[in-house]
Amino acid sequence: MHDLPKNLLEPWKLSLTTVVKANRLAIDNLQKLSVLQMDMLRTCMDLGFARLRAAADIKDAQDFLAFQAGQIEATMSLSEKLDDDGKALADLGDGIMAECSKLTEDVVGRPPQPPHAQAPRKAA
Repeated sequence: MHDLPKNLLEPWKLSLTTVVKANRLAIDNLQKLSVLQMDMLRTCMDLGFARLRAAADIKDAQDFLAFQAGQIEATMSLSEKLDDDGKALADLGDGIMAECSKLTEDVVGRPPQPPHAQAPRKAA
């Protein structure tokens, strides 16, 4: 196989390089997504157990009112966390799209640009 002309092997080298880059891109972004999901899971678990402990500590009406206020605070905190995580997820998606576009351009070349607006033709 080593006696094949180099020009026959060149397209395969490019394809292999592209596949390696695509695989790295997929793995890197899968890891980023997993970290986001694990962080959210940790936040939800910590909040859930904290609220369960607070509920278990209710002894009277005053404690119950404090618990209710804590529920509202916890809900607002979780809502903010979900909003932040949604933005981080959108940013991750934008980054993936940009990286995929760059990889595609490297392999296929730049997409054709739309023609510039032409001046209107004069009637003959």
